[in-house]
Amino acid sequence: MDDELIDGLQNLVETTTAEAAIAEWWDLAGVSERPIFNYRFDHVREVVSLAQVLARDVGADADVVTVAAWLHDLAKPGLGGVKNHAKVSADMAEEYLRERGLDKEFIDRVSEAVSRHAGLTLDAPLETKEAQVVWEADKLVKLGIVGFVHFLLNTVRLTPDQSIRQMSHNLREFLPLAKQIADSMHTDLARELAQSRLDHLHAIAEMFSEELGVNE
Repeated sequence: MDDELIDGLQNLVETTTAEAAIAEWWDLAGVSERPIFNYRFDHVREVVSLAQVLARDVGADADVVTVAAWLHDLAKPGLGGVKNHAKVSADMAEEYLRERGLDKEFIDRVSEAVSRHAGLTLDAPLETKEAQVVWEADKLVKLGIVGFVHFLLNTVRLTPDQSIRQMSHNLREFLPLAKQIADSMHTDLARELAQSRLDHLHAIAEMFSEELGVNE
């Protein structure tokens, strides 16, 4: 088969389908009263759920952990955010909780947990159990099937026109960092969950490569 013909066919299909896909996205955005995908809310909700599980396991204050988990990305409502978003989120959390008349000690503990959650890796455990489990929950959500789905959806939003093959490549590129994240867990349950989720990511990457015939 003539290579020029094949290239022409690929260009034809890519061009016509891209026009339709762009129109479909705009049509959906124009009629939907809700976001196509609210990543930040989904991320925070999963962090809350995991943080509560970890808190029970290590005996952390469940109320502090729950409130801190809900507020940990308050300064980062979208995919981007302000500089030093953990510190800014902590300040915003303090103001929000003060306005609602909560106890100063409770507010301080929540603020401390929120302010310490930044960073993808951690060399040593944080000073309080509450800060530790919020940090770990925030990172665990980036791993496993949940992390993979978030990765796919955010790829579509942030980098239009990415192919499945490019997504597969990007996932494999992420695996070394994913291992560093998993290795940064310091509570027993978080380490167990991180390893399980890391195994899931490796399995997905292998299945991607197998189905796409990718060998790198």
